[in-house]
Amino acid sequence: MKAVALNVMAQPWFVRMLSVRGGARCAFLMLHRFRSPDGDVTGHDPERLRDLLAGLRRSRVAVISAADAIATIGDPDRCRSLPRLSVVFTVDDGYADLVEIGEPIFAEFDCPVTAFVVPGVVDGHCWFWWDQIDWIMRQATAHTLSLELQQQRITLHWTDAISRHHEKNRLIEWLKTVEHDLLLQFVAELARVADVSVAIPAPARYRVLDWNQLRAAEGRGMRFGAHSMTHPVLSQCSAEQSAYEIGESVRRVRQELAAPSTVFCYPNGRAQDFGMREKAAVRAAGQTAALGTTPAVLRSPVGRSVDPDWRLDVPRFPFVEHLGKVNSFFSR
Repeated sequence: MKAVALNVMAQPWFVRMLSVRGGARCAFLMLHRFRSPDGDVTGHDPERLRDLLAGLRRSRVAVISAADAIATIGDPDRCRSLPRLSVVFTVDDGYADLVEIGEPIFAEFDCPVTAFVVPGVVDGHCWFWWDQIDWIMRQATAHTLSLELQQQRITLHWTDAISRHHEKNRLIEWLKTVEHDLLLQFVAELARVADVSVAIPAPARYRVLDWNQLRAAEGRGMRFGAHSMTHPVLSQCSAEQSAYEIGESVRRVRQELAAPSTVFCYPNGRAQDFGMREKAAVRAAGQTAALGTTPAVLRSPVGRSVDPDWRLDVPRFPFVEHLGKVNSFFSR
């Protein structure tokens, strides 16, 4: 089904159909990890990405940078020069496979990419909490783990890689709804119960790009922005921690890179994961825009009533998963 969706999107008649309605529209696509040749790392299929980029080129769909899209679509004069249909590629978290696998494909098609990094992880002070859960469950000798959080007994049980994957995802989604400090306590307790070390540095499969690699990729044309210091769900943090996560991550990216993006990316990014205080912190940090994960098209606000803060909540579609609904989401 996914392959069919990609093939349909690449057809010129399909793109022309999407373009007949008035007003500029831009679809931001969100990627994360890229599948490794040995299969050790799961993620986006490099060949499907290559097929999509080739299809967009054949169909003459504009592929532009995140900053350019936001600046242009919000300017009545500049917006007239924007094609009715355009696409933006973004990549979250800054894993090493972005450069090792993703970058050569994007470069092959001269595709602008903006990636968002987490300085606390790049600096080696921590690693992503969901990766710690994945590692703990992979390394645990027992396939049933039970512990409490907020007076609730949580039991994980799996028999194979597929059920482990489902149990892990179930746990991760639930943990996104609890206070971040409690989340970290839970992960530490899970490691203790499973008798698995989550010491720094992270195992190789969870490696992120270091600052030297980021600077080298920046020199080759990729843009990087801030994605918080440690990637918590900001709405589950105190006001002080939320402001720090945003402001300090912007400062560190500016400190380390020559031409950082002025676009911020909210961790997790659902409507319930950030609010007015986070938008205020993004403004205070000097960022011009911020990306969420609500699946919708960014449309020209010219001539219609819109949220004045629309630049601080730019929608994005997950790559692949929603391409089959392209014909519906471009009409919204």
